[in-house]
Amino acid sequence: MSEKRQYPTVLTIAGSDSGGGAGLQADMKTMQAFEVFSTCVVVGLTAQNTLGVQGAYPADESVVRAQFESIMADFEIRAAKTGALFDERRVKEVAKNVSRYKIKNLVVDPVMVAKGGAPLLDEDGVRTMKEDLLKRALLVTPNIPEAELLSGMSIGNLEEMKKAASKIQALGVPNVLVKGGHLAGEKVYNFALLGSETFVLTGEKVNTARKHGTGDTLSAAIISLLAKGCSLKSAIIAANDYMNAILPQPLFTGHGHGSLNHGLWKNPEKVRESLTGESLSRQLVIGLGNVQYDKQKLLGLVEEACQAGMTVVQYREKGEKRVDFEKRLEIARKLKGLCAAYGVLLFIDDDVDLAILSKADGVHVGQDDTSVEAIVERAPELLIGLSISTMQELEKSKKDLAQITYIGVGPVYETTTKTDAKPAIGLEGLKAIKNQVKVPVIAIGGINEENAVAVYSAGADGLAVISAITNSDHLIETVKKLIKHGEAT
Repeated sequence: MSEKRQYPTVLTIAGSDSGGGAGLQADMKTMQAFEVFSTCVVVGLTAQNTLGVQGAYPADESVVRAQFESIMADFEIRAAKTGALFDERRVKEVAKNVSRYKIKNLVVDPVMVAKGGAPLLDEDGVRTMKEDLLKRALLVTPNIPEAELLSGMSIGNLEEMKKAASKIQALGVPNVLVKGGHLAGEKVYNFALLGSETFVLTGEKVNTARKHGTGDTLSAAIISLLAKGCSLKSAIIAANDYMNAILPQPLFTGHGHGSLNHGLWKNPEKVRESLTGESLSRQLVIGLGNVQYDKQKLLGLVEEACQAGMTVVQYREKGEKRVDFEKRLEIARKLKGLCAAYGVLLFIDDDVDLAILSKADGVHVGQDDTSVEAIVERAPELLIGLSISTMQELEKSKKDLAQITYIGVGPVYETTTKTDAKPAIGLEGLKAIKNQVKVPVIAIGGINEENAVAVYSAGADGLAVISAITNSDHLIETVKKLIKHGEAT
């Protein structure tokens, strides 16, 4: 039997960043995002965080050599990149191994100075890179300070970037990408010189300190795309697009030059800021107990409700039968997929673990459930809904209101869908609580299409319904009426 062709595999030859934002850590996060398999040669370690580099510890050449031997004996490396190489001895060792193993599609990211200003390559190392390593590369990707060191000229604008690229190409590397992020202006210009072809890539300059590891990330993206079969030009353009996508969505880690968001994770604060009254206005509360414990009926009903215009689904198991955690998790994950497809938020009733594992948007709790403070401590990314039925409960919860996405106020009317429901507070009770808070108020308990107008008129920002949907013979029409009633008031 012939051996199967290996999955696209790449190699980063770089230093380790203990802060996780740059170096081989940034490379491997990027490679994971582009769905290629990453290997590494660790050229050295750094004691580093977002505030700066506190120490640098180059690996012995024999250790670097041994890593190359192990990797090249087993893996089919389709593309590789270099990052921080520390000094002349390490640069020579890397160049020797690149030549020995005939490593193709090598991109040199000539790391010389850290974001905080600390030098990461000595003068002899710079000279050796110019005289030896660059000749073995497909592409070099210097930023402005690095391009100045490699070209021997100062750079203050796009025309000087072009001249510097030609000087660097003359060192023996066929292709040059000069990154212009250090230059003044509202836009960023990257100049590419590929053989005799030239082009300029642009992007908006993002005003953030969270840019640690941008050079590592760009070069890692390029080799990932090369490994997947892209041409060099296409790889550069797509990698530049990736940078433009992730830079405006930083991760808030550390207290200095923070990391990039390689996986485009959602920023909880941005999600909260983007929420509107409309986002929370129509909530379907549902569980297996509301549909005779028929999972397919539950999923079908939720999908139809999402299509019709419900904006939130709250998954809640309060029926007579106990539903074990594994089954609830299976259902919650399927609900998350359905909700995400229609831009609908998913909340889980009083189960933080279930909310985290299903990747739900939030959790809803009652007065006797997990405390808001505990949820914020455990899972600050979750949105939080809190049930309030009396002015006394509101007073008790005032300290938590800043952390809450909405409050569910009620039951407004008598309800049979919750066996332990509290006494109905009526429209006056709803109005009294609404007048005391600025957080969105979602009316709960006994709400249907007949009384929705009165509930909205009492000040509710939205409605939570159960039987109005589960018992409806014309679900789409029911949701349309709820939408119409909300718009009318």
